[in-house]
Amino acid sequence: MLQAAKNQQMQGETSLVRVFLALKASSPVTKNDTCACLNLSRPTVDRAITMLLERGLVERDGHGPSEGGRRAVLYEFNEQAHYAIGGDLELPELNLVLCGLDGMPIASKGFTMPDHCVADPRRSLKFVSESIRELLNEERVALDRVVGIGLGVPAFLKGDTITISGCNLPRWVQVPAKPILEQLLDVPVSVDNDVNFMALSENHAMDYKDRVMGYIALRRGLKGDIRMGGSILLEGKVFHGGGGNAASLQRAYVEVGKLKGLLDRNITSMAAVKELASLVADSLIEPIVHIIRFFDLNRLVINAAVLDNAEEAFVKEITTRLRTELCDEFDWEFEVSMAQDRRFGCAKGGALFVLQEVFKQPAALIEELTAFPS
Repeated sequence: MLQAAKNQQMQGETSLVRVFLALKASSPVTKNDTCACLNLSRPTVDRAITMLLERGLVERDGHGPSEGGRRAVLYEFNEQAHYAIGGDLELPELNLVLCGLDGMPIASKGFTMPDHCVADPRRSLKFVSESIRELLNEERVALDRVVGIGLGVPAFLKGDTITISGCNLPRWVQVPAKPILEQLLDVPVSVDNDVNFMALSENHAMDYKDRVMGYIALRRGLKGDIRMGGSILLEGKVFHGGGGNAASLQRAYVEVGKLKGLLDRNITSMAAVKELASLVADSLIEPIVHIIRFFDLNRLVINAAVLDNAEEAFVKEITTRLRTELCDEFDWEFEVSMAQDRRFGCAKGGALFVLQEVFKQPAALIEELTAFPS
């Protein structure tokens, strides 16, 4: 008798999650449409929708078209029942984005960290937590409505710790950023390499359907050099590798001397643009080829905004060299694209990462939903 009751409870919880995810995927819909879509009985769907309405996860959205009788009520997924926050910590800059459960940004804000905080990891992370609270207060969103926070950092990952290389940041070595932020905010936190989150945001914005997508981002180094980081998405999910740093390309860079000061000038002539694109490609083509070979990419996305006017020329140069380098080696066709999702890309990707984690485990999801106040 007790086991039968437990089984019935588990079936009810599973049905609740299925109805919720169905409404998230396609709404507004009627109860009858939901029954047909999920092959569930009307009483089961009635109970699930009632519970979701009570928790504010679903809303009534008018009525469907008349079919001769009383018009059926439409039910819609409430994407602002709870929220996810994404952050981009590029010391001293911090960008934050607040998203609904559908991953669409609701608000964004940039912050500049005070100098006395930058070199001190705990002060920096306290600044991050205070900035998150400030954004939530401005948007009148309670912290207990946040299902998680995803913070992107240009760092090397090891377990729950991060290390940011740089002679002026000697204390940013194996910093336990995740547990520190979770203690400060009492919200689940994911800390990841910033390029991973950029890749997620790009993939979401462009709605790519590639099985394997690579993403590389160029940025200015502390000494005026150019650093390159990478990311791999498998079926739209970040591939972290064995230790969390797959395709991070920690040592892919262009020495400042090789740039001949071109980045310090506002280059406009076609000759200077091509020269800069070629110089950077000379240093970075080898690790880019390795990414293509090792991961068998369907698409490579390049974010080289740091090159300014030479970005498009750089993408074309890399595309040409890849075609030449790999033409006799592989039969597959891969696309090379210039990144399109620029503004707050890392922060948006952080929120998307949180939502992927929340929605990929239905059993944990229902536990989270019932834990929140209605």
